[in-house]
Amino acid sequence: MRRASSILRKHRAGDRVYIPSDSRDNQYILAEIQLTDELIESVVGTIDSNADQPYQKFYQKLSHQIFEVVEQHGLTHVNFVANNKLVRVRYSGEQQVLHSNQQSFFFYCPEHNSTFKSYYDNAIRARKVKILFLATGDELRLNSGKFHNAVFKAVKDISAKIGLAPNAIKLRDHQHLTFDLFTKEKGHKETITHSFREIADRYQSQGQKIGEHTSITYAIASVPMARRLLKGTDIDYNCDTPFTKLYEKVESIFKDACSENNIDQAALIANGLSPFVRYDESETAEVQGELISIGVDPSNNKSRFCVHWSGDKLADTIRFVFFADESDENNNNYGKFVNQVMQTVTKFADDVNWKKITTILSFVFINISCNKCNIYMPLNCKVTGQFPPSITPTQYF
Repeated sequence: MRRASSILRKHRAGDRVYIPSDSRDNQYILAEIQLTDELIESVVGTIDSNADQPYQKFYQKLSHQIFEVVEQHGLTHVNFVANNKLVRVRYSGEQQVLHSNQQSFFFYCPEHNSTFKSYYDNAIRARKVKILFLATGDELRLNSGKFHNAVFKAVKDISAKIGLAPNAIKLRDHQHLTFDLFTKEKGHKETITHSFREIADRYQSQGQKIGEHTSITYAIASVPMARRLLKGTDIDYNCDTPFTKLYEKVESIFKDACSENNIDQAALIANGLSPFVRYDESETAEVQGELISIGVDPSNNKSRFCVHWSGDKLADTIRFVFFADESDENNNNYGKFVNQVMQTVTKFADDVNWKKITTILSFVFINISCNKCNIYMPLNCKVTGQFPPSITPTQYF
């Protein structure tokens, strides 16, 4: 029995990840509501499509109703978004919201930021209404189940107030842990252990059952295009694709690092686009304007490498995306997978002579679970998930 226990302890030790003690947590939950004719009718009645701002009263009234409900549940940082843009959340000491053509970036610090705010165009009918719930406080991970429970109660009451059908609202629960992969080389020696416990198991231990849901798990390492990456590469600035050899070198080193650490599902993005990973059984990758959508099926454990770069453009950041399949979850956690990914990125950094002392190389682990919120289900039947490590506001994704 002693020998068996010793073997088990050693096995479980391999699931632990050592991360910097100054890593930062974020948690947010997105509730999505399809903007249907029925919803408009129930909120404001008919819409005058000939008016300059036909949807102003609808958005104003709906957002007011939603904010009234969430305030009753003690939620202090909630945003109403109806602008047909992808919502991104980033850690930052300064609270601000920035918009591109296809994305809305919410920067906030969970320790001291809170607000109720709406983002929409009175003249445009959005495809969806999104309610962004941002967790606040000091111990986000310890209180993640409590926050999740509060959001679920609020969404249940919102559904009842505006007359939605069961399963009409889709929920996605995200948790991020942010840090620089080479903070030790910069002088910060203190670490904490993290097993990256599977969120459904963690929530269940807190008294919440997880209903039927889909889940994807992946990690992203963001590598700034530092000058030293260009050194030692023959770059012909007189040709149409001067950076082809650079990217070929980076791709070769990256694939070798993956092979050495048993990573067989990954992507290299160096074309200036933001990767958007989604659940998709067909596993298609598609460029959509400023985004690159990558489909992932966790049940598929076949080797897969996606490479997207353009030899005529020098990207600001190279992003490595690592996809976990179902076999990467061990003992209800992703610790082993995260260690493999971190070792892969470290190997790449060593091979390109990365200056770890001065340059930040961010790393983020993401696990997202999604389901429909049935307003008539027991309160503890909610879903969700995500943990991680990694980033600075400008480098995340």
